[in-house]
Amino acid sequence: MQMWFFMLFIVIVLPFIMFMCSFYFIAGGPKNINNIFGYRTGWSMINKDTWIFAHEYCGKLWLKVSIIFILAIVIMLCLIKTDQRVFVAVGFVIFIAEFVTLFFTINKTEKALADNFDVKGNRKK
Repeated sequence: MQMWFFMLFIVIVLPFIMFMCSFYFIAGGPKNINNIFGYRTGWSMINKDTWIFAHEYCGKLWLKVSIIFILAIVIMLCLIKTDQRVFVAVGFVIFIAEFVTLFFTINKTEKALADNFDVKGNRKK
């Protein structure tokens, strides 16, 4: 049972963080461009406009995908009485899927930045 709780924690920690941060990011994220917290990439840190755009865009994506991972909790609840190897394997697959989704949202945000801004951070017309 301890292993099941550990796997449940592993499965829900990333979507929970994404869900909680999504609201903050949708509101524009950290007010100042910094190297400590926020959506920090070369594109997003060019200027204040790219910084706010990246946070709002990424926040909306994170909100959408984190809600989908509520299914992960349901799946793990369905596996509570199964063999340990089964729920560990399923939990591992869910965990990998969450990281793939995280990198997908980063890629999508970077593409949106490139589509909306030039290399100097000016909005494209």
